[in-house]
Amino acid sequence: MVKNGGNRSPDFELANASLRSGWPPCFLRAILAIMDGITAMARGNQSGSNDDSIPATTSVSFMCQQCSQPLKLDASISYGSGLDSSSLQELAGVGSSPQHLAGAKSDGGEPKLAMGSDGKGPVRAHREICAPGSEGPLAKTSDTAKAKLAEFAMLADRAMSSNSGGSKEASKNLFHSTRVAISLFDIMSGNDKVDHPLCEECTDTLLDNLDIALRRSQEEGRRCAEFLRQEEATTRQATEDASVVDESRQSLMELQREEAELVQRLQALEIERVELAQEAEHVAAEEIRITDEENRYWREYNEYQLQLDQLLEDNDTVTHQYHLTCHQLEKLKKTNVFNDVFHIWHDGHFGTINNFRLGRLPSVPVEWNEINAAWGQTVLLLHTMALRLGFRFEKYRLVPYGSHSRLERLDDSSKELPLYGSSGFKIFWESKFDQAMVAFLECLQQFKEHVESRDVHFKLPYRINKDRIGDSNGELSVRVQLNHEETWTKALKFMLTNLKWCLAWVCKQMS
Repeated sequence: MVKNGGNRSPDFELANASLRSGWPPCFLRAILAIMDGITAMARGNQSGSNDDSIPATTSVSFMCQQCSQPLKLDASISYGSGLDSSSLQELAGVGSSPQHLAGAKSDGGEPKLAMGSDGKGPVRAHREICAPGSEGPLAKTSDTAKAKLAEFAMLADRAMSSNSGGSKEASKNLFHSTRVAISLFDIMSGNDKVDHPLCEECTDTLLDNLDIALRRSQEEGRRCAEFLRQEEATTRQATEDASVVDESRQSLMELQREEAELVQRLQALEIERVELAQEAEHVAAEEIRITDEENRYWREYNEYQLQLDQLLEDNDTVTHQYHLTCHQLEKLKKTNVFNDVFHIWHDGHFGTINNFRLGRLPSVPVEWNEINAAWGQTVLLLHTMALRLGFRFEKYRLVPYGSHSRLERLDDSSKELPLYGSSGFKIFWESKFDQAMVAFLECLQQFKEHVESRDVHFKLPYRINKDRIGDSNGELSVRVQLNHEETWTKALKFMLTNLKWCLAWVCKQMS
């Protein structure tokens, strides 16, 4: 909107005026649009422009008060419809103030909306548009809004008086049609709870709701009339019956009433007597039943007491068995199957496994059956520990077979190395027995390396070097050829000691 040659946005002033006055924004927007057009005409005349035409398409935009959609007004409410101030007064309805919407003329000859009967504002102060300077809704708007509306009247007069011909007529048409539309919408909004204007769809919805409300009101009126007729008929019947009754009829009714009361009392006493007799019989039967129930209770109590004593004894027995079982379980948990199955110890100069001596001395010639059995237990121990750890040897496969245990080469299973002997101690003996003992020592070395890879702190007391085993004091050969019985027996004792260390590590992992 242009005012005093400066530019100003109307959004803030329009919202502020709508909040303070209670007018819908569409009405204020319409007024401001008219003011913009008239102000443009006035400025055009002042600048000496010879263009007397005003755009015929100048219009005011209205919005539906329900769905906020833009509306296109029907031609029936335009300037050519013939509505004037007197028509608007008739539409305002009976009971309004004589001055309500009267077509009073301003100084410039243009119609303006009349004031209410109280002299402080229009009848619909929150809807109607009052003349500048009145105490209506415009009194609640901001100073800027009041100045706009005051300027609107002044500019309208100036523009209409200064324009010539068609320009003045177009201004009158626009101004009058807009005020007629706003007045019509305000009258419609004042006679109903719904704000106007409305679009076609919202109007159809409103009409449907009004039809439903009308039918409900008609049904409620019909029911009220029917109820009123019934009440009148009942009243008339009661009046007629009261006039017929006489004093004799009333006395007879009193006697009959007394007789009925006495009969009722007699019947009540008879009923009470029968009830007392039945109650006495019931009490006697209840006494017998309670006595029998008491006797049965004591019998059951004694039986349950016996059962309880028996259950307590059984519970004590089970509890004792439970403690013994728990003790045995703890004992079994502490028991290691490897230590029980493979008991490695020593007997003088001999190393023993499950009480079988491994080795022989000139002074103690151990039988070869015992030596072979000790070798069988030794092979079984190393084979079991390897299975427990999931370890496989590289060159040989251990075949525990009691006193005839052996080793087989993985690359050639036909080559068997017997780990047992059958003759005396000789300097030149069968070489396969020596090869079997050397191969077993190599398997023990591989097992030791596997354990060390899993536990860096694991160390055997005697180191193994090919066919020899020993410590810092010296290494001894496990071969029989070119060896002494004492040396051979001591080397086998070192080997069993290393096996015991490996067995202890495996037991620790299992626990």
